[in-house]
Amino acid sequence: MSIISEKFNAKINFFRQNFEVNKDIVHNGVKGGLNEIEISSIIKEVIPQKYKIAKGVIENSFGNQSNETDFFIYDDEILPSYIKNDLAFVPVEAVKYNFEVKSILNSTEIKTTIDKFENFKSIGGRSPTVLFSFSSDIQGSELSRYQKNDNNFLINPAITVLCTSNKSYYYKESTEHFIKDHLSVEEFIKKFTEVVGMDIKGSVNAFDELMKNDASLNTMTRSQFALAIKSSIQISRLVNNFEGMKLTINKIEYDRIKFKCHKWIGIESNDNNVDLSLLSGISNSLSKGNFGNYLLNEKAFDVKIFSIAYEDMWGNVSCQDFNEDGLTYNPNTVSFSFETSTEANKIIFEIEK
Repeated sequence: MSIISEKFNAKINFFRQNFEVNKDIVHNGVKGGLNEIEISSIIKEVIPQKYKIAKGVIENSFGNQSNETDFFIYDDEILPSYIKNDLAFVPVEAVKYNFEVKSILNSTEIKTTIDKFENFKSIGGRSPTVLFSFSSDIQGSELSRYQKNDNNFLINPAITVLCTSNKSYYYKESTEHFIKDHLSVEEFIKKFTEVVGMDIKGSVNAFDELMKNDASLNTMTRSQFALAIKSSIQISRLVNNFEGMKLTINKIEYDRIKFKCHKWIGIESNDNNVDLSLLSGISNSLSKGNFGNYLLNEKAFDVKIFSIAYEDMWGNVSCQDFNEDGLTYNPNTVSFSFETSTEANKIIFEIEK
């Protein structure tokens, strides 16, 4: 374990001790405020200086406002001075993380947080949304409980980071890919010709046989003979140069067709690795280097993928799956088919288990 990791382990132990003391405070508002200070103060230490932490209301340029949030991280460098002078309302474009902090997580708290973060998204919020809790009222999977409360869990969840101290840390990951990186133009055309029953190479062979058949050639006019040679050459070039071709499907360039892979990833562990993973993730996402890795100890984490969903660029979703114990197969190994018509395009993915 690095010195940095040891120091932050001690800090986490300290704020958990303070949480236990704060439990005896009767006034929930005061108790909640103290708990927010505990977690925000340690987060402040793992982010670059250009980012600041504040509490208040987030606003867009149309005057639409979010609910008051427990605290958020914002980019201080991009704000003009006239906004910095009055930070009662922070522009939504400057927000990099949005946090809700709970002393004891329960179903009601999850539902109210979903509503708050949905409102944040509705005014243009695009940053990660974090629900952090010091404890929970259940022993089972926090991710499974959340999945039952958010209809958009797989693709566009209201909460994108869910962390319960000393229990579990989950985060939603979305990666974008281009079809061409998984299926070349040559492979695509071959698959397409197989589906529609088109035999291009057979046509080439037929032309070759034709050019060897003296009887057939003698019946051709000069213009027919020239056209046959030209067609044979063009088809041969087509077969030999698929990879360099520019392919357009229903007015969409093949190189621009893309899809997203959505996953819920995380760890479940009854130790500080949960809290350290949250801090590491925040630090890495806001730093130019992976400095968050210094927070982690040398112990190998049992990182699991809990859900998978593929979404094409037209919003069609396939391969949806969730397992609260973690998926038992490699969700990155997929096959897909491409359906296209004058009305719509669709990519259908299928897991190769």
